Amino acid sequence: EYQCSVTGFDRLDVLIASHIVPWSESNDNERLDVNNGLLLSPTFDALFDRHLISFENQGKIILSDSIEKQAYQKMGVTGDERIRKLNGDNLKKVFLLF
Repeated sequence: EYQCSVTGFDRLDVLIASHIVPWSESNDNERLDVNNGLLLSPTFDALFDRHLISFENQGKIILSDSIEKQAYQKMGVTGDERIRKLNGDNLKKVFLLF
């Protein structure tokens, strides 16, 4: 839907396509699989790529303990966020990264 999977932010010139299974660990099919990607705003993309956030199967965000809650809050991340419209094929790829 051309918006951040978490926030709904919709400026395509700012959003980043983030791989669920990292590019370096993906096979050719996974690299091109649209279900191996999440469109994220820069903050959520950076946290996801650095394994500082992940998502439960129902879409609720999971925060790594390696950053204090106050630091997440300074970035605008409350811990109540969730991925909207996670489909079954996304769920097969989402896994805990920390």
